[in-house]
Amino acid sequence: MSDYKSAKEAFVSDNPGSSIYTIIAISSTAWTSYVLYATVNNRFRSSFLLDYLTSAFPLLLSITLFATSPIIYNLSILLISVIIYITSPKSRRQRSRNDKDDKSKGSWLEESDSDEEIAESTSTNNSTNNTPIKLPSQIIQNQNSALTSSYSPNSLLDSPIRLSVEDPFSPIEGNKLNKRKLSPQPSPNNITVNILPTPPSLNAESLSSTGYPSSRINSPSPSLDNTYIDDEKDKKGRLPFLSVYRAHMMIMTVHCILAVDFKIFPRWLGKCENYGTSLMDVGVGSFVFSLGLISIKSLTLVDLTSNINKYPPNSPGTQRKIPIKSNFLKDLIKVIKKSTPTLILGFIRLLMVKGIEYPEHITEYGYHWNFFFTIGLLPIFGILLRPLRKWIRWSILGIGISLVHQIILSKFGLENYLISNSRNGLIGLNKEGISSLPGYISIYLLGLSTGEHILKSSIMNPFILNNKNINETKEEYFKKQKIKLILELFSYTLTWWSILGIYYLFFHLNKISRRFANTPYVLFISSYNSLFLLGYLILEYFFDLKNNNNLLELINKNGLIIFLLSNLFTGLINLILNSIYINNFFSILILISYSFIICIIAKII
Repeated sequence: MSDYKSAKEAFVSDNPGSSIYTIIAISSTAWTSYVLYATVNNRFRSSFLLDYLTSAFPLLLSITLFATSPIIYNLSILLISVIIYITSPKSRRQRSRNDKDDKSKGSWLEESDSDEEIAESTSTNNSTNNTPIKLPSQIIQNQNSALTSSYSPNSLLDSPIRLSVEDPFSPIEGNKLNKRKLSPQPSPNNITVNILPTPPSLNAESLSSTGYPSSRINSPSPSLDNTYIDDEKDKKGRLPFLSVYRAHMMIMTVHCILAVDFKIFPRWLGKCENYGTSLMDVGVGSFVFSLGLISIKSLTLVDLTSNINKYPPNSPGTQRKIPIKSNFLKDLIKVIKKSTPTLILGFIRLLMVKGIEYPEHITEYGYHWNFFFTIGLLPIFGILLRPLRKWIRWSILGIGISLVHQIILSKFGLENYLISNSRNGLIGLNKEGISSLPGYISIYLLGLSTGEHILKSSIMNPFILNNKNINETKEEYFKKQKIKLILELFSYTLTWWSILGIYYLFFHLNKISRRFANTPYVLFISSYNSLFLLGYLILEYFFDLKNNNNLLELINKNGLIIFLLSNLFTGLINLILNSIYINNFFSILILISYSFIICIIAKII
């Protein structure tokens, strides 16, 4: 066992990495497979096998059999998509797809939908017909009913923009679903009516729960409809591109953590020793960036969805930011409780690896540290840094921390210490994991910054949708929102790649280091992920791709469980088999079986 352990550790060591161009070319299979899925999904009956063959299987082949020819492989996938598009007529399923899209898969950063059901409306036809002359109170009431009915939650559920992500750390307690229920049996002489939007000058006490002033009119009138106004659901858009991005990232990660133990997986795709770039180096940082994307709702200090729904567009009220009531100590305790299971998984992995003498690469994180400790601590640091967001943007804060970290690495000898063989004390034994933590915090904060833009772009404004003077449908409105988000992501992508290019001109590209999580690595991860988010959004916009992929949705929602199970399966397979001695034919069979089983488990859970 010790001889094989040494051979295995040598097998995964001293990897020089690959070029950024190669990494992007291989990763682009995620884009092309998404196009393939959309094409096939529009023309054939959906099934688990079809979802797997168009979403997960192409990614596995891209890192194994076709890793050395990614451009030809991606062009082949696009060619297959074109052939299917031309030769296969649109199916009945595609023609009825719009009806099925009404079923929502999830919403922005939600842990679960509300447990409350929307009440059935009470008919008022009889009472209305008995009133030959409409009183002023009835006229106002009819206008108000028209407004609230057009502002129903169903209008958003029909939205073409969707998002389904699972935030492993729940939103702060003060940010719950806010519902106001009109009484099903109001007093006939006492009616509360919502009228015109509130000017910004009115104080908060004069507002009702929906932000409109309340006036009380005493007159005989028919009973009101029993209506819910679901503020939270009406304020949240749907963005499928983010779900697909996170699911594809998880699938690629799951494939790589086992494939790296086989010879069919090119060595230059594995993690680099000290400096360089590789596909697996990108996977680690992307996991952290993605965690930041979905954690923004629980870390924001202002209600980004409040004022935009209370005031007409371009009014002064839309510029006001309403602080979210939060208790720092309470939120800190809450996020620690949420992070505890992840940290426990880190200790379990530590005990298992040391107990069975499992082959490990000490220079990756250290003797005791592992990735579960890193991702478990990041949300805690997010809460600790949240008060600074009042004065500093997440992006500025992330870059600032990274620059300070880089100065300590370069000017104070930390980088030389990390490269050396010195491992004195507990900190020395885990120097890689501890010293790389500031870099991963920076990536996490940059993910929060991007997520903040996505959250703002997912907000719908009912005043635009209900204003008869604006000749614009819901679809047109959401398309404009997508264009706005495309421009924002493009600016982010251009900025990060430009800064990385400037660094390349003045320094050396091989200074990028996942092991140290230095500033070049932070910039590279931000550039890479911004680019792929932009790519998914462009595909969704120009090709009208709608995510109905149940497999991707399930993997996205159960990402942490899938990641844990894939690690357990990887360890089990490596205990049973001497993977580095297996030929390519049996290697690909094992990897396909492993990939298929993981996807089946995702469907079951």
